[in-house]
Amino acid sequence: MSTNLSHQTMALAGIFQAASLVDQLAKSGELDSDQLTNALKTVLNLAPSSFDDVFNGPASLDHGLTILNTALAKNGRGVGREVLQYAMAIMAVQAKLDKRSDLMNELSKALTRTAEQQRYFDSYSHEAVIGSAARCYQNSISQLNFRIRVTGNPTHLQNPKVAEKVRTLLLYGVRCALLWRQSGGRRWHLMWYRQKLHRAAQAMIDVA
Repeated sequence: MSTNLSHQTMALAGIFQAASLVDQLAKSGELDSDQLTNALKTVLNLAPSSFDDVFNGPASLDHGLTILNTALAKNGRGVGREVLQYAMAIMAVQAKLDKRSDLMNELSKALTRTAEQQRYFDSYSHEAVIGSAARCYQNSISQLNFRIRVTGNPTHLQNPKVAEKVRTLLLYGVRCALLWRQSGGRRWHLMWYRQKLHRAAQAMIDVA
């Protein structure tokens, strides 16, 4: 497997992981704390030593690889409609954000502040850290004229703590979408290179 293909597959798995977890959280109001911690570790890893280091190891992408593998194997039919919509929307939002240097600069500064908070509290699950990450999304990505519309149980979505976690997961998805593009990934690859990406995802699952 080429390095580019490996990196693209990992980044794509991150996008689908974010999309799936957002869907789960919006509908049930519940989320495994380890999944949120892994997402924040990726978001706040501002100076990674390698591509793998961004994700704190491939094991943190197990859920995303499974979702991605199913989507690619069945041409999207094995994955919920909302998950596919969120994944495509995350890619679209990242592409639009990339054209807004002002918002990119704002996001960069906000992430630095959030990383400082994480070090202060020495925790990724502290409410202040999650809230700060959510504001990173709200004050930059949410300012775009294209927004990701999350649907689910209104009771959960109106809960401020749930809303913060949703925004944090979307921020994670956008980070992964940036990595996807930086490693050469494009949306049309999902159609033309579907089998190649599917085999790569399956190989990573088999190793795990």
